[in-house]
Order: sequence, then C-alpha cells, then structure tokens
Amino acid sequence: MTALDKNPRSSVLRRAFLTLAGSTLLAASMSQAALAHGDPKPGGTLTVGLQRQADCIDPQQNNYGYGSVDGRQLVDSLTDQSYSDPTKIVPWLAKSWEISDDATTYVFHLRDDVTFSDGSKFDADIVKRNIETLSKIPGATGAAALRGITSVTLDDPYTIRIQFEAPNVAFLQATSAAEFGIVAAATLAKTPDERCFAGVIGTGPFVLDKVVFNEQTTLVKRPDYNWASELRAHKGPAYLDKVVYRVIPEGTVRSGALQSGQVDLVQNVSFDDIAPLEKAGFEVESAPYHGVATQLVINTKSPVLRDREVRRALQITLNRQEIVDLAFSGFHKAATGLLTANSGYFLDQAAKLGPDPDAGRAILDKAGWVVGGDGVRAKDGQRLSITVSFFAAPANQAFLEVVQQELADIGVELKLRPLTAGAFDEALLKGDYDLHRWARELADPDAIRQIFSTKTANRLWLEPGNPLDVLLDEQRATVDPKARGEIVEKIQALVVDEAYSLPIFDSVQLWLHAPAVHGSSFGAGGTGGPNQILYDVWLAR
Repeated sequence: MTALDKNPRSSVLRRAFLTLAGSTLLAASMSQAALAHGDPKPGGTLTVGLQRQADCIDPQQNNYGYGSVDGRQLVDSLTDQSYSDPTKIVPWLAKSWEISDDATTYVFHLRDDVTFSDGSKFDADIVKRNIETLSKIPGATGAAALRGITSVTLDDPYTIRIQFEAPNVAFLQATSAAEFGIVAAATLAKTPDERCFAGVIGTGPFVLDKVVFNEQTTLVKRPDYNWASELRAHKGPAYLDKVVYRVIPEGTVRSGALQSGQVDLVQNVSFDDIAPLEKAGFEVESAPYHGVATQLVINTKSPVLRDREVRRALQITLNRQEIVDLAFSGFHKAATGLLTANSGYFLDQAAKLGPDPDAGRAILDKAGWVVGGDGVRAKDGQRLSITVSFFAAPANQAFLEVVQQELADIGVELKLRPLTAGAFDEALLKGDYDLHRWARELADPDAIRQIFSTKTANRLWLEPGNPLDVLLDEQRATVDPKARGEIVEKIQALVVDEAYSLPIFDSVQLWLHAPAVHGSSFGAGGTGGPNQILYDVWLAR
C-alpha cells in the first residue's frame, strides 16, 4: 500500500480549491450580527415557511433539496466542509482520516461516543452498511460519489477503509454532504420507497417528530447531542427546542406570514417583496451556489438535438442577463460558464454564450433549417420543436418562459413540460427528455462528472468512452491541483463548445428572517444548494 497522508484536513483537498471571498464576508457578517445581540438563549420554536414539501424525505435519495434544508438537521456526515472556505474540511463523525498518495485508499477513524436518535450505536459497521445500501439505490443523489469503490473493510470497530479502483481526489469532499449523511440500521432495513415516505433516523441535533405531507413537518431537539463539528458556534444540544416547517406555496403569502409573525424564517419570497421587507427590519440571508451553474442539460439522443449545429444555435442565442432580469428581478447572476463564477477552477466562457440571436439564425440557416409559415423552422420534414422537462415550480416556469420567447425569435419551438418530482426523476432515469433543467451545488469540479459521466448519471446520454468521459475520469484521478485544474478547464471548454449543456444562471439561495432570529448559517451544500444550518439558531424573545 502507498504512504498515507495523515493530515486530518488533507493537504491534497486543501490545495484544490480557491477561497471564496464574498462567501467569507457573508458568513462573517452573520456571526457578527448574532454576537451583537448578546448571549444565545436556549429554548423556543422556530417556524419556517417553505415553498414546497419534498416528495422524498430521505436526504440520501432526494434530488430536490431536502438534504439542504430539513434533512440536514437530521443527519451528520463523516466530515464537515466550510461554506465560506471550501478548502477547509474538518472532522465530524470521523475524528481523523488518512488518504493514500494516489487517492485510491481512504481510512476514516470514527468517534466512539455517537448514537443515533433511536439509541443505536454509530460505528464503522454502520458506515459500511450505509455505503453498500446507498450505492444500490437507482438515481439516489448520494450514490454518485460511491462509484468505483472496490472494497470496504473494517480495521477495527471504529476504523473503516475504503478502496477505489482508480484515484478519487473528490471523495473527501463528498463525505461532507448531506446526501451522504449517515442513517441508522432501522432506516437501512427499509425499502427506498419506505424511506422516502417515513423519513430517516440519523445522528443529527434534531429528530423527525411528525410529517403531514405538503402541509407541515416538525423536528424536535435531541437533548443528548454533543458532537457538532468545529465549524459550528457552540457545543452540546441545539438551542431551539423545536423547528416547525410550514409549506406555503405562494411567495407573497410567505412574505405576509413573515410580516405578521406567523413564521420566523422564509424561503424564496417574491423578489418584489424583498426591498420592502428589508426596510421593515427583516434580514436577508443570501447564499450563492458553488458548483455547476443552473443549466439546460441536453439529451444527445434527441432527434433534433443530436444535431450539434442546433445545440450551438441555442447556446449562442440565449440572453442570460435578460432571463435573470425578467424572471428573477436580477437576484440571480447570468451564467458566464459551466461552473458558477465563485467556484474553484471556474473558466470564464462568456464570449461563447452570447447573446447573439443573429449568429444563432445564421447557424441554423447554414445547417438547412428553414423557417416555415408558422415561424418554426423545419428540415427534411422535421420541425425544430424541442421539449424541456423540469420540476414543476414557479421559478422554473418563469425563467423557461423567457427562454421560450427568446428561442421563438430564431424559429425554434420550445415546449414546456412541468413534472412532479417523481415523474421528473423517472424521466431522467429513462432519458425521456430533450432538455431538462438541472443544477448541482458541490464545491468541487467533480460535480460535472457526477452529472455527465456515462458511469454516473449520464444525463447527456453519450456513449461510453467518449472524449468527455476520458477527461472526467482524468480529473478525478489527478492529485496535483494545477494539473487537475488544466483538465477541468478542458472539460468546461468541451461541454460549452459541443453545446452539451446550456448554462443559464448562477443560483443564489435567498432566505428572510425576523429580527428575533440569530445564529442562522450555511454549510457546503448539495442538490438543493447551500445547506441551511439551524443548530446554532436561537431566538431573542
């Protein structure tokens, strides 16, 4: 076996990221604001207004943000990653770790004082069982990071050794995600569908108490919790006695509930309501995503979109600034590359992303797509009609309607296909889409591989062994940060040049809270964006 790096924070991973100055200021300002209001006061109930209820209340499986909000409060991970400085990965359920020089072997030394909320013991065996079970769940978000594991063995009851078939420099970061939050044996014994319906048992600071689907979820404090990571502001149990999540679909109604005191914290209020609410004394929490920009991913098997010239025309035509201005009042940022602009290894490709509808028309003209009497182009009897599939949500509908209008101006018919979460998941697994809306919050460029590789989600429906696959595997296996960065730049250039995906905007997660709420913060996230952390929250009332 090769020599092992015994630095708990892993110098390999530390060098691989760039410090995100804007995010650091966000975290610092939130901490200073909390300190300004005196010592934290334990007790009380925090009521949170959510836009929707996740269809699957299992953070390991859910693709729509459950693990970034309520699910994050229930499960802990082996490691914890700083949102403000993603180079910082610290112990959590694992107290230390070792990584081989070639990043094929990971050894985690686990805490021996942790229990699940049902009283069962946390140890190396339960981590092993989590890995084995999760890796077999089709479409589970957390499973993507486990691809390529050849063996999982126990050195002793609290030491686990994970071996990969090839170097995997991104795995340490993956162990910090809620999608790899560790769940109890009682949860593992259930089927994936049963877990989605009943929820999970974790080691987190809160316990799932009651769920009334699409109405309300209640979490209660674990009085014996005492193993938070060093990234948190205190030790011991959470300050709050209870957290109640209320589902309030309409943004203006959520704003009204905040103003009237019915809720203390709200998710994604109407953009027009933000300025008046700030003026009234409510505080905005803004957390930009790290990772892959919100994009329209292309199915290269689609009869129309297998034509590279069509894809290129879409890429160069779209006016991303107009999209964020009209759909989001400018609160999101127009994408300038495949990764968000605050991500490590970001490659600025704004010059390739338009907007230039005249260039889009010229590309289609040259490719033989002729405008018909109804304004829609056709070639060899086939209309230039494309369907975009997406999770049914007002924000998705809003920006896609702008995209629809912009493409209509160059003779492309875009049909909108909103789907429930379950139907959307099924469509993704079957490749039943021309385009689909997707984003991935992950502070490591391996997020690209998790979406596009034929060995993982293969959302592009490319054939195995394609040039993109080769590069994706190379970046995952390259330990030297500079060399890895060069490969990641080639990946970003290839995806945009081939127009495999259409980056649209860099997402920003927006929350507003009442003046009495203190200590709210964010952790590095997953499919739902930055993780909301309620462990340190306390109420000044």
